[in-house]
Amino acid sequence: MPITGRTETMHSSMRMRPFAQQETPMWNRFLISITLCFSTMCAHSADWVIAQVAPMSGPLGANGMANYVGAKAYFDQVNAEGGVAGRSIRLLSEDDRYAPEENVRLLKLVAQRDRPMAFINLLGSATVTALLKDQTLEKLEIPAVGITPGADSLRSPGSPWMFHIHAGDNAQLGRILKHLSTIGTTRVAIAYQDLPFGKSGLAFADSLAPKLKLAITHRVAVPMGSDDLKLAASELVKSGAQAYVMILAPNSGSSLIRDLRQAGNSTPVYGMSYVPVKGIIDKSSVSSAEGVALAQITPNPSTRTTGLTRAFHETMQRHAPPGTDPSQLHLVGYLAARVVTEGLRRAGPDATPKQLAKTLHSVRMDLGGYNIDFAGGNVGSQFVDIGVIGRSGRLVY
Repeated sequence: MPITGRTETMHSSMRMRPFAQQETPMWNRFLISITLCFSTMCAHSADWVIAQVAPMSGPLGANGMANYVGAKAYFDQVNAEGGVAGRSIRLLSEDDRYAPEENVRLLKLVAQRDRPMAFINLLGSATVTALLKDQTLEKLEIPAVGITPGADSLRSPGSPWMFHIHAGDNAQLGRILKHLSTIGTTRVAIAYQDLPFGKSGLAFADSLAPKLKLAITHRVAVPMGSDDLKLAASELVKSGAQAYVMILAPNSGSSLIRDLRQAGNSTPVYGMSYVPVKGIIDKSSVSSAEGVALAQITPNPSTRTTGLTRAFHETMQRHAPPGTDPSQLHLVGYLAARVVTEGLRRAGPDATPKQLAKTLHSVRMDLGGYNIDFAGGNVGSQFVDIGVIGRSGRLVY
């Protein structure tokens, strides 16, 4: 019953007196306690807001959409189980169209408009560079979980507000180059994106190759956004290398493999985890994609051999849109959602974004064959494997 209705049950002498004269210390305490109770109920009943500001269209749109679908599937599962501290998690998204200045603008807009606890699935070398230069997250005091790409130049020192949930580029390149050295390869050519992550990766490869007795015979710069890579393919073929290593974004990597195979070149190709199998097949064919090796930063999402992948498949089956074929891009988004959710649980029912960030810095968790540990810094995983595309069009590893 509303508080204003309580005067109807009071003694008649009190009803005749002005309200100001009815106030007593006990009555004041009662009003304060009721107000605090309602305020607490309202605060706890509000959703936890998580925001993804990333490319949802354009060259990296497929990556951003898949990350979103994987994250939302997990949040929907958490909500179906009662949420966190009795509050549902609401995931909202904004399309930055892979424009760094737009990402910065949208993060600030969303922070003011929606008051999110965290951002997830930041995507793009140029975007991360812009955020670091502007110190956007530092100004907003809102953490971001799950950042792609993993250029080490953008991680160290990086930002204490960015939480990287998978291995960086150097770990991936190191795994590829060590594998090539182990199987007897001595000459490699590198195609790299003409962006910070590509240049950073090339510099790392240049420093590591001599230690592994690998000669880099050719270095081919690839502009961002190029789809016709026949010239780059021709340069690689001329190099006489025994293997090609790609430090390329998804669209460029897929296009280069297409143009190499269409030119009749069958030299082994190794790429970073950013290049999706589906993208390669869509631009060429399963037969052209067969044999391409890609560094992988998660356990194989096509299998159910680990606790993580079993839980991932169960979540996707129940909560992803019908017809979704679970991929690593979905798994990356799913992982970001799991880490954020664990942080919310540990931070408590009245947590602020700043408190969530502090909590995340102490998180150590085993997700079932995939460990996250932020106790030593802002990079939570060093997991890297190499998958090879098989005749079925799926990665085998």
